[in-house]
This record gives sequence, structure tokens and C-alpha cells, in this order.
Amino acid sequence: MFYFLLKCILYPIGILPRRMLCGLSNGLSFLAYRVVGYRRAVVMSNLRKCFPHKTERELKRIARLCYRNFADLMLNMMRIRFASQRRVMRTVQWVNAVDISTRYANRNMLMLAGHYSCWEYIGITQLFGKHQTVAAYQPAKGAIERITSEGRARFGAKLSPLNKVFRTLLEHRNKGVLTYTLMVSDQSPGVGSCDHWLTFMGQDTPVFSTPERMAQITESVVHYLRIKELKRFHYQYEIVTITENAAQEPPMEVTKKFFALLEEDILRCPQLWMWTHKRWKHPKTMDNGQ
Repeated sequence: MFYFLLKCILYPIGILPRRMLCGLSNGLSFLAYRVVGYRRAVVMSNLRKCFPHKTERELKRIARLCYRNFADLMLNMMRIRFASQRRVMRTVQWVNAVDISTRYANRNMLMLAGHYSCWEYIGITQLFGKHQTVAAYQPAKGAIERITSEGRARFGAKLSPLNKVFRTLLEHRNKGVLTYTLMVSDQSPGVGSCDHWLTFMGQDTPVFSTPERMAQITESVVHYLRIKELKRFHYQYEIVTITENAAQEPPMEVTKKFFALLEEDILRCPQLWMWTHKRWKHPKTMDNGQ
């Protein structure tokens, strides 16, 4: 019952025109940043670590715009679920998705993205080629999760929990079905899982190597999703090739290239990254840092 009630509430939000979405987002971000102070201490701590040469005024401006981007992302989740297909397709300008799908029509592919700008529309890649899109995600319970999952799978992408995605890929390979796997890959590993470390944004950073290992085993082409915000609720997606065969790359090379590309984007427009994450909560130690 709650699920259907929530759909009735969120549907009008999802079909709002862009200008009204901008106004609503501005209000939500003001509440989150100024009134509630949602993770404001975490955001400022992260920014001070990564940009020690910026003034406090500059950091607060980045933080304020970060909350606006966070609100935009939440509303985009409603837009992709409830807006018309025409409006959804107009939200993203794809630079080279058709060319990439054609060039690697007979290869498995893996797309890595960061928590940067709005990545919610990557499931649309299902429309550009013959690959079965597999979107890896972290399952959560509740009506909101159900609604966002419906939006991500709306155009034919198959959702797979992170702990089952490799099994899903092997099942498709055994059936002779080519896959295009989508993963947001800049999360922080949990305690006990910090076995690989890189320097990212000037910080010792634990990273997941699972996406790279999956790509190596499936001999996949690996891409990075470069996102640019052309204006509010209007984005440009460019697919950047990291390697044409992950199995031929040295260990951790794919992961290093992914984080280098993501850092390049963050430095270009820092307010579009999700600074609310506790990205550097684990200290590097001698026995688990590599």
C-alpha cells in the first residue's frame, strides 16, 4: 500500500518541467545544507583534505553546489521513472554510444562510472546495441528502492546485486549472450576489504579491484563514463575507452586509469562529486596497504 501511495506522490515530481525541477531542487538543497546540515561536517572535512590551498569561502561554495547536485540527482531518479521516454531521452546527449556499440558489437563490455554528476541514465545504453545491459547495484529495502530500481531497468537493463553480478555475467556467457555491465565503482571498501590502495585526490584511498577482475576474466572492453552537466537536468555522456582487453593489462592498471579519469573530472568541476560519502574513513596500515 505504501509503495502505491508513494508512487502517487512522486509521479507529479517526475513529470515536472525542467525549470520547476530546478526550483524544487534549490529548495531541497537549501534544507539539506542550511537547515538539516546533512553530513555537512563530512563534506567540509573531505573538501579541506583534497583542496588544502582553497579558502574557506571557496570550499563552502563547492559544498553548497554539491548539495544542489545531490538534490538534482534525487529528482532525476524520479524523472527517469515517471517522465515520458521522449523527455528522458532529451535529458542526456550521448556523444558516441552508438559508435561504441557498433565497434565492439562482438565483445563483452564494462562501463565504470563514479558518483559524479548524474549517472542514473546509463541504463539507456540498452537501446544502442545488441548487448544485454547488466546494471550492478547495492540492494536496499523499501518502496523508494523499488521505484528507483524500476527507473534504472525501464529501458531493458537487467539489474544485478553486486554480490551476484559475476554469476549473472557467467550465466549470460554460457548462453552466448554478450553483456554490457555498468558499475559505479568509487565506493569505499568495508573494514577488512581494503587490500588495494591508490593515491586519489591527494589521499591514500582504498579501492575495489572487483570490477577489474571481472573484466579480466570475461576479457571485456572497459570504458569510463565521462559526464558533463550542460545545464541543470541536461547532461552529456561520453564513453571513454580505458582498454580494449582488460585481460592483457597489468594488475591494477584498469583501476588506476579509472580513478585517474575520475579525478580529472572532479578537478574540472568539484561540486559534481558526491562529497557526502565518508570516502577516507579507513587509515592505511602496513599490513593491508598495497
